[in-house]
Amino acid sequence: MRGATVPVDKRYAYAALVALLAAAPFAWLAVRREARAHAATARLVVLVDNEALGGLESAWGLSVYVEAGGARLLFDAGPEPGVLERNAARLGVDLSRIDAVVVSHGHYDHVGGLRLFAGRGLRVYVPAGSGLSGYVSGLGLRPVEVDETTMLAPGVYVVKPLVGPPPEEALAIVTGKGLVLVVGCSHPGVVNIARQAIRDVGAKPYAVLGGFHMAGASQREVKEVVEGLLSLGFEKIYPLHCSGEGVKRYLAERHPEAYGDGGAGLVVEIEG
Repeated sequence: MRGATVPVDKRYAYAALVALLAAAPFAWLAVRREARAHAATARLVVLVDNEALGGLESAWGLSVYVEAGGARLLFDAGPEPGVLERNAARLGVDLSRIDAVVVSHGHYDHVGGLRLFAGRGLRVYVPAGSGLSGYVSGLGLRPVEVDETTMLAPGVYVVKPLVGPPPEEALAIVTGKGLVLVVGCSHPGVVNIARQAIRDVGAKPYAVLGGFHMAGASQREVKEVVEGLLSLGFEKIYPLHCSGEGVKRYLAERHPEAYGDGGAGLVVEIEG
């Protein structure tokens, strides 16, 4: 899909599209350039994880707050509202100001915290075919089913779902340093998700953060995945949630320069 037009979410791109249409008949070329726009900087704060830093609460699940491209997003929501709300408050993250939620997949440890936002009418991006739309609507939220890579804000994309099972999508941010990929559990394989993101967004890799679904994986499997990510060009790897101790140990011993340790409370700031 390199070089193709990426769909743009109208909520964040309306003003830009009005200006582009005024430049017709060449507006479509500008839209294609916008589809590869940079967010320049990004700030990621891990709100929920199995591990916790600095006296925060741990919980089996994942939630990451993201500021990039002028948008405030929540990627996954952890298993329940309480730990999400309390950790966010301790970290100075105002969840009342988020613009939208991106849900990687439908497992409870990634969607349970959505109850915190019940009745707020927030947009929640869910993988097409995940069966999540009914649950999200029932909470008074607005589901948006994603079946192809879609731009939410300049340089910020929901990466089209791949099938694990279950169907799973990811979040990609194009910064001045390259592609930052945020994953939930990587049921379809983190290397497969990374390849899809690189192909669709057309940016060189820089960092990947999230769950790799490799708890209990063999040494051979761990090596294959870590070396696969490095061979794609990722410079920093932050294994969280379901990644497993084997992945962390392999990175710490073999590639300490690429290893990013962390848990709830981890803050990653990427300048342009």
